Amino acid sequence: MADIYDTFRDIGIIPVVAIEDASKAANLAHALVKGGLPASEVTFRTACAAEAIAEMVKAEPDMLVGAGTVLNVEQAERAVKAGAKFIVSPGYNPDVVDWCIKNNVPTMPGISNPSEITSCINKGVTHLKLFPAERKGGYKIIDDFAGPFPQCTFMPTGGVTTENVGEYAKRKNILCMGGTWMVKKPLIEGEKWDEITEICKGAVKAMHGFKVTHVGINTKDENDANNVADMFALFGLEKKVGNSSIFSSSEIEVMKGAGRGTNGHLSIQCNNIERALGYLKQFGFNAVAGTEKYTGKEGSPLKVVYLDKEIGGFAVHLVRA
Repeated sequence: MADIYDTFRDIGIIPVVAIEDASKAANLAHALVKGGLPASEVTFRTACAAEAIAEMVKAEPDMLVGAGTVLNVEQAERAVKAGAKFIVSPGYNPDVVDWCIKNNVPTMPGISNPSEITSCINKGVTHLKLFPAERKGGYKIIDDFAGPFPQCTFMPTGGVTTENVGEYAKRKNILCMGGTWMVKKPLIEGEKWDEITEICKGAVKAMHGFKVTHVGINTKDENDANNVADMFALFGLEKKVGNSSIFSSSEIEVMKGAGRGTNGHLSIQCNNIERALGYLKQFGFNAVAGTEKYTGKEGSPLKVVYLDKEIGGFAVHLVRA
């Protein structure tokens, strides 16, 4: 079961779908996968929810499809029978949680306060849905929950948008985010599949928040590094000498010798390195073992890591925002 929660983290945003016509489910699944969000929480707000789950699973077998707005055990049973890989509820229902535990079905019950979190922990459930997220305090309340409930991670849903998803993604105790903005009802009913795909791509970009923070340039030795840095000083870039490199302002790092990469390295900032690694793996990038630095003790979230492929002769290291 642990692997599925890694998948939640790697995908990052789980589209929350309310679909009225199951015949549109397959094309919707294709659009989501094409947009970089191969997941869906199909809500039991409509009569065809179970049928839609079955159609999405059939169309995209590797997609992470689950059921949302599950209010009772009967709905949970129908969802799993249709192919749902997880169960999400808007609130904490001990009967649904017990059924999921008994049947080894991953579940994220909805919580909005410490009492509900405590009830879930006492059941052994620590991956939780915060709903409605923005109205309950958004990422600020999730920061507050981190202290007394360090074992918990959250899927905030309700009010998450392209504009604020990056702030949610930065939080260490965020598993993933739930969102409806890429699958709004008019888009599904109008069969705007290409538009849904483009919105998903924009959401993925906003979630990761990739940004080049500096370029590292390899040189022959310390003397060569000083000469290069002096050249950059002509452009008003302040020279700051360190032990192994010289920074020209904050954007250019001149190495005192041959550092990583054929020509140097690129430092790319992102909101969550673990999630970024999951995303980049599909393009052939992996972390270089031994280059990890953590925000705290080993096992805490990554702060820095190098990737195993160069881009244009430059090594790449990811830095957590």
